[in-house]
Amino acid sequence: MLSKYNYNESLKRFEPKEKRCSYCFQNESENINNYDFIKLYRVKDRTNFVIYRSLKYEEMEIGISRCNTCVEFHEEDSRKSPILKYAAYLLILIFVLPAFGVKVFIAGISLSIVLFFVLHKYATKKNNPKERLTLKQGITSNETIQDLFISGWIFDKPSA
Repeated sequence: MLSKYNYNESLKRFEPKEKRCSYCFQNESENINNYDFIKLYRVKDRTNFVIYRSLKYEEMEIGISRCNTCVEFHEEDSRKSPILKYAAYLLILIFVLPAFGVKVFIAGISLSIVLFFVLHKYATKKNNPKERLTLKQGITSNETIQDLFISGWIFDKPSA
């Protein structure tokens, strides 16, 4: 399952042997610092008593190769996304709420929220070209991570 990875003992992580980008499938990665490293967790032992709880888990860090252009694309996408989202929401509130007035405040809020989600979906479609995967799509489409997920590894840190 992890035959496509080398284990880096000093950094305690799995680094991919293949240098081809897992997001655009065209370029090769030149720098290991551009890789996207994800932490995965698996519960080893869980104890739940009325007065005592205990949880032991394993942690693994695994890398996904990424080229320079995809790194720039993902950083730009993560920088712009929240700003555009909240700016669009504020503009919708400014222009839609006065049209409905104070008496129908709830209708104005609900309509502005619907418009916000429609605009957000349109903006994400427009910003994400088909030939390049987003961070989430790249992680979920990686075969090794899919195999690890099937064998019990999860993305979120377990809690007792």
